[in-house]
Amino acid sequence: MKRIERSLVIRILMAAVLLAAGAMLPLFAQAAGTPGAAQEAVSIAQPAQAGQAKADFMVVKSYELKYIGATEFMRSARFYVMDSTGTEKSLTVRIMSSQIPAFEALLKKLDVEKKNIQFRVYAIAASQDEPPQIVKNMALVETKEIADRDLKKVLDEMKGLWNFKHYWIGSPSFLIAKDGSGSNGTTLVSPWGIDLVIREVVLRGDEPGKRTISLGEITVTQSQNGPRQELLKTSDITLKERGYLVVGVSGLGFPLREMALILVINAEVK
Repeated sequence: MKRIERSLVIRILMAAVLLAAGAMLPLFAQAAGTPGAAQEAVSIAQPAQAGQAKADFMVVKSYELKYIGATEFMRSARFYVMDSTGTEKSLTVRIMSSQIPAFEALLKKLDVEKKNIQFRVYAIAASQDEPPQIVKNMALVETKEIADRDLKKVLDEMKGLWNFKHYWIGSPSFLIAKDGSGSNGTTLVSPWGIDLVIREVVLRGDEPGKRTISLGEITVTQSQNGPRQELLKTSDITLKERGYLVVGVSGLGFPLREMALILVINAEVK
């Protein structure tokens, strides 16, 4: 009887030891870094990471500018930043981290070298009657003698708009303006003392030959033989690249008051 009881106690103790050893095995495997334990740990962690939203925090960043000034750029980018400071060649902003990708994409788009736009301007004097001797003495030719086919086509169409009998044209004047520039002026090659100012020049489009040029304002003044007077002023103009724009009509000042001034402007992107 005692032998049976002793054998039973030994079996119970052995079973308890085996149970304890089995319970310790997963902990030992995980602590030792076995592959099975590592995979289990990753699979548990991934759902928690996927459910978490990325934290949005404030950042202070500085940028070097190549072609655009800080003031000009921030007119378009002010909605992305908390505040900013900068010069013509550098920019520092305080911005939320979530806004950085859109802000930097806009910077990449706008901080590019600006194109030059060359305006070729023809000043044309128009008359109902035979022009006075003063006009005949000038270095002018009648528009019907123009050799440039594109220009002559525009001039012929222009003649259908007004009831003038004579159109006199001189040498073209040239004005080069930078895309995005505010104000650009020149004195036209003409015997009439005419000044031209073109404001707010903007090139629109990306495909060469199909772009357009937007002009905020064109002003023409004359200062010959007296105080400066405004001859022409027009705003919100658009012309096609390599196209022609007709601007007019206005009376010329003394001694050509019986004659009208018409401008024909051509634009080419350089």
